[in-house]
Amino acid sequence: MDKFLCVLGIFDEATQRALGEYQRAILAQGFTGRQTMGIPFHVTLGTFGLDRRQELEEKLLALKTKPVEAFFNHMGLFEGQQVLFLSPDVTPELLALKEAFSQEKGWTAHTTMLIDSRENVLAGLEILGKRFRRFSGRIERAALYEFFPSQKLGEKILE
Repeated sequence: MDKFLCVLGIFDEATQRALGEYQRAILAQGFTGRQTMGIPFHVTLGTFGLDRRQELEEKLLALKTKPVEAFFNHMGLFEGQQVLFLSPDVTPELLALKEAFSQEKGWTAHTTMLIDSRENVLAGLEILGKRFRRFSGRIERAALYEFFPSQKLGEKILE
């Protein structure tokens, strides 16, 4: 797989804990999945080729955005029911943060909980569905990452 860059909207610590509890409830049932572990829970704001690194670093440094409230109201599935995610509402503030980096159409704000076989993701959905309650959090940082392996290249605190 070719390397690529992503700009991530990273959640505050309380939201990290809440999302971690939901994910641990799934993983505690024996699922491991293929989702990227070891990086903070986030919303991907855009995916780019390596040739855009300097431009993205400059946009990150110039970013002047306050923390963005994130209201998690629903769960969802992608890609043949092989990706399970929690999804914050797309508010004007969240959309503006995304559009500071990407004009991509068809974007869905989401935080991945599990990437696995359809059977395992549907079982994970049932586990998550029994526990999930609406909650709110905040995106407090934007970060530029290179994948794979994951490596943080830069970060900006939203203030």
